[in-house]
Amino acid sequence: MATLDDDLRTRLPRGVLSDMGGWTLYQSFRTFTWPWLLRRGTVFWPLALAAGSAFAAYHASTMGAWSDWPPLAWRACLAGLATVTLGPALATLVRHLRPPLILERVLVIAAIGLGLWIGLVALSWASHYHDHIMARYSGRSMKVGAFAKAFSQILRASIDTSVFVWIFAGGGLATIYYLGERRRLAQYATQRQLETLRAERNAADMRLAVLQAQVEPHFLFNTLASVRSLIIGEPARAAQTIDALASYLRVALPRLREDRIQDATLDRQIDLCLGYLDLMRVRMAGRLSVRVEVEAGVRALPFPPLILLTLVENAVTHGVEPKPGPGEIAILARVEGDELTVAIEDDGAGLTQGITPGLGLANVRAQLQNLFGDRASLEVTSRPAGGVNASIRVPIA
Repeated sequence: MATLDDDLRTRLPRGVLSDMGGWTLYQSFRTFTWPWLLRRGTVFWPLALAAGSAFAAYHASTMGAWSDWPPLAWRACLAGLATVTLGPALATLVRHLRPPLILERVLVIAAIGLGLWIGLVALSWASHYHDHIMARYSGRSMKVGAFAKAFSQILRASIDTSVFVWIFAGGGLATIYYLGERRRLAQYATQRQLETLRAERNAADMRLAVLQAQVEPHFLFNTLASVRSLIIGEPARAAQTIDALASYLRVALPRLREDRIQDATLDRQIDLCLGYLDLMRVRMAGRLSVRVEVEAGVRALPFPPLILLTLVENAVTHGVEPKPGPGEIAILARVEGDELTVAIEDDGAGLTQGITPGLGLANVRAQLQNLFGDRASLEVTSRPAGGVNASIRVPIA
């Protein structure tokens, strides 16, 4: 928001305008700036000229002496112009010089006070001249015409508000508006930042929903493809696998769809992974073993949904399942400073040179980027004893 805060010539957005001044042309600019002053003049200068001319016309109509109108009118108009212009002009000059904020505010208030005093002196000067010419008509009966009657009623109605009108026209209320300007700018900037963050989060949530929608069919297709291969050679085990899959999906799918980013914890993700691994143990005739090394306090930490399940599925499909004999998958988690590191290890076939990462790992990296930017990472490395270690590092919220 540097432009709004520093450029005194920039038109303010509607969100910065207060109810007091948003309806006027000149309040579309920062108070006590040259664009503000010129546009304010287009409002107040005609009013000052009209008031001075009307006052002189009231005198001439009442006394029947229209020869008094020109000298009285120009004095009244000049006094009105001085009242509405001098204080705001001096305050604008102060702000244009850009002194430190505290000094600027003191000088602006002093400038408005000086302008109001000069305006009061000018109005007294015009009033004394009117008293002077009225002395010449001492003892003469006043002729009150229709115009004089109407204007007299207006004058009487404005007596109670004359002080308010004098302060308003001289820039007193503009000073109040000026003093609240920085607060309104700060509130507007904060609101814009919140709207931007909200839009970015909505966009990230939408991208994450698309990525998560890709995970579920990816998991199902892989599992069903394995079942298909069992039907021909081991139909009984295929049937057990289908039963286990149905039981798992009946519990897991509602949680997959209802799990929100802000509600997801490492504990819930580990439970999903264990349910999936139970299914895989049935499908693989019990040659899969599982090891979990996670402290209770670490389990309660926030962790993005579905990411861990994708890594576990990868370890089963590309690590343990192709390997002859028994295999093990380990789920490990630890806190290091302000970061949570979660690893999925297997002792399976290991990484194959020349094979590019599949959809699952690409989705994991995309979700981490959407949620954490560069503050999170995924590393997939070979283990010295054989197999693969897939390690995720995320900041602790």
